[in-house]
Amino acid sequence: MYVLLGITDAVYSNLISGGAYFKIIKALAVTAVITVTAWLIAMILGTLISYLTSYEKKLISDIGRGLCFILRGSPVILLIWLLYYVPLFGINLPAVIAAALGIGLYGAGSYSEILTRSAKKEMEMFSDTIKKSLSHSHFTAVVPEAIENSLFEIKRLTVLLLQLSSLAGYIGTGELVYVMSEIGHKNMYPFFSIFFCLVLYLIAAAIIEAVFNKIIKRVKKRKETNDDLPQS
Repeated sequence: MYVLLGITDAVYSNLISGGAYFKIIKALAVTAVITVTAWLIAMILGTLISYLTSYEKKLISDIGRGLCFILRGSPVILLIWLLYYVPLFGINLPAVIAAALGIGLYGAGSYSEILTRSAKKEMEMFSDTIKKSLSHSHFTAVVPEAIENSLFEIKRLTVLLLQLSSLAGYIGTGELVYVMSEIGHKNMYPFFSIFFCLVLYLIAAAIIEAVFNKIIKRVKKRKETNDDLPQS
């Protein structure tokens, strides 16, 4: 009986009392905005860096590899702090934008490496003439094929960007981990708030996994169908 009352009190204190549910919903929205924005930045910028990396001129490809190494090797929290505390062209970025950009930059380095590795592996099967031809259609031919062949790695990177959104609390964005931690300490139920926050992140990760797994199955089925078609 006492255990049940304790659980009931913990649920009420952490999820209902003082409008906690509204704060949690708002925090979920902030976390979603940061994650989605970071993902878009990572995909767009990572694709551009992969183009530089695969460029035929060594100087440009070296620049691409350098950018990939810097972004992928930099601690995410330092990127976030740098963007938030150091004015960019005299402008202080809002916390949510700084967090999304910092996480997105890290993701761009990782995403460009995924694309470059996949494209390089694909290119090994072609002759030098075809390689040169494909280099001029990087965005229309090479990238789409590299994405299809790297969906599992892209799925893992997406889940990682979701997890990294928890670092946004260091600059006071009001994301989920920060808000749940405040609620837990205020109501003296830190374990419940941490556990509930973990469950929400796992649900979000499960949704990402499900979406990507469905895409992977469709791509695999389409490729198998194309392989079964008679060659002209």
